[in-house]
Amino acid sequence: MNLKNIIAGIVVIFYLGLLGYLYLGIGQGTTYPAKPISIIVHSKPGSAIDYMARKVAEIARKYSEVAFVVENRSGTQGLVAMQHVLDMKADGYTLLGVTKSFLSTVMVNKSKVSLDDFQFIANMVLDPEALISNKERKFTSLSDIIQDANRSEITQVWIGPGTGRRDHLMALKSWETLGIDAKWIDYKSGPQSILALLRDESAVYVGNPADIKGKTDLEIISIASDKRLVSLPDIPTFKEQGYDLNESMWRGFAFKKGVPEEAVEYVTKVLQDVVSDDEWEDYCNETYVFSNFENHEEFTRRIVQETAETNHYLNKAGLLVLYVKDSPIPILLVLLIIVVGIFLLLFAFNRFSIRKFNYDLIIAGGIISLSLFFYYQTILFQIPETVNITSPALIPRIWIFTLLLLSVILIVKSKNEGTVHANYSPKTVLIIIAFLLVYLVAMQWIGYFFTTPVFILSIMYILKYRKFSLMTINAFGFVLFSYFVFNKLLHIDLPLGWWFI
Repeated sequence: MNLKNIIAGIVVIFYLGLLGYLYLGIGQGTTYPAKPISIIVHSKPGSAIDYMARKVAEIARKYSEVAFVVENRSGTQGLVAMQHVLDMKADGYTLLGVTKSFLSTVMVNKSKVSLDDFQFIANMVLDPEALISNKERKFTSLSDIIQDANRSEITQVWIGPGTGRRDHLMALKSWETLGIDAKWIDYKSGPQSILALLRDESAVYVGNPADIKGKTDLEIISIASDKRLVSLPDIPTFKEQGYDLNESMWRGFAFKKGVPEEAVEYVTKVLQDVVSDDEWEDYCNETYVFSNFENHEEFTRRIVQETAETNHYLNKAGLLVLYVKDSPIPILLVLLIIVVGIFLLLFAFNRFSIRKFNYDLIIAGGIISLSLFFYYQTILFQIPETVNITSPALIPRIWIFTLLLLSVILIVKSKNEGTVHANYSPKTVLIIIAFLLVYLVAMQWIGYFFTTPVFILSIMYILKYRKFSLMTINAFGFVLFSYFVFNKLLHIDLPLGWWFI
C-alpha cells in the first residue's frame, strides 16, 4: 500500500476519534466532572468579577476534584461572554461569571441573548454602591450633598463609568430618594471617573467602596446597604442617615440552560464550600464586599425582581429605545438596486463589452455592492441624545471606506493591465465564494469539525486537484491541527454547531 494512503488512513482514524470525543463523550468518562470547568469572565484581568472568579478558582482547589479555570472574553459589556457560553454544549463544563450589570446590558443592547437562556446557579457577593466625593468638598453626610445641590446655581454634577449601567441607575435612584436634581456625566471608565473626581470636576462619584483604595483625597459619604462593612466600620449607610435605599452589585455564576442536574449540584456544593472558607472571608474584607451566598431559587428570585426595577429606571432615563430605524425601502430591494447599479456602471466602464469582464472586476463589484449596502444600514442607526457614546456607525464605516478604496484600486489595476485570462474563470471564483458563504452558515449549525473538511475537499476538487490521499491528509489533518492549536493551546473552543449543543 502507498505510504500516502497509509498516512491518510491514520489521519482519518484520528479525525473520527476526535469526533467521538467531542460529540459522543468517548474517552471523557461517565462521571461528572471528568475535566476542568471553565469560568468565562466578561471583562479584562484585574476587574472585580475577574478577581472574584480567580479567588473562587483558587479556593475551589480544596473542594473540587477538577480545576476551575478562568477565561477572559471581553466585549460589548458582557454579550461576547454570554454568547460564548450559549455556543458551548450544555455539559456543565462552561460556567459564566455574572454581574448585575448584565441586566442593563441585555435590555439596552437589545441583543438576541436573553437572561432566560441561563440557569443562575449561585450568587456569591454583594458589593454595595457608594457615593464618593473629594475631601475638598467637605461633605460629611448625605445632608451636605442635598444642601449643595439645592443652593448651587449650577446643576450638581455626578459622574461614573457608563450611561445606563449600574452606577448611572444608582445615581437616578439616589436623586429620587434624596429629592434633588443633578446631572450625570459619563467618563467611560472607572479610572477616568476617579481621575476626574481627584481633579474635583464633580460633586459625587458613584461607584463601590473599593474604588477609594489608595486614594487619600477621596472619602465615602454613604453606602447603600442594610449594614456597615466590617472593613469600613466608620462609613454609614443610607438607612442610618434616614433614607431607604439599598443597592448593590451582585456577582455570581450561571450555566447555560439544559446542564445536567449532577453538574448543577456539584458546582453548587463547591461554591457553598468556597464561601464557608476562611480565605473567602479574608477576600471579602479585603475588597469591601459582603459575602452573600444565594442558591438557584434565591438568586433567580432576586434577578426577576431586579430586572423589573432596572427596566423602570432605564425607561426613566430614556435609554430603552430602538437604535435602528426602519428602512423606508425593503432592505432586500435596496441590496438588489445597489448590485444592479454597480454592475451596470462596471459594464459601462468596460465600454459595454461583456468579454472584458474578468474575475477581478466581479470580486471588486461584489465588495463595492456589499460595502454600499452596509453603509446604507449604518444610516439607519440612531442614538438618543441622552446617551453620550461614540456612534456605532464609526467602525463599520472605517472598514467600508477601506474596502471601497481597495476595490477601486483593483478595478483600475485590472483596466490598466487589460483583460487577463486566468487559469480559473469568473464562474469558478463565484462558485468558490458561494461555497464559502454556505460553509460559514453551515458551520454555525453543523459545527466546525464536520463542515471544514467537506469545504476543503470541495474547494480542492473545484480547483481540479485530484490526488485524493493528499486531499484527505490536508482536509482532515487541518481539522486536527486546528483543534490542537485553538482548543488545547489557546483554549479557544471551535464551534460544535447549534444542532449538537
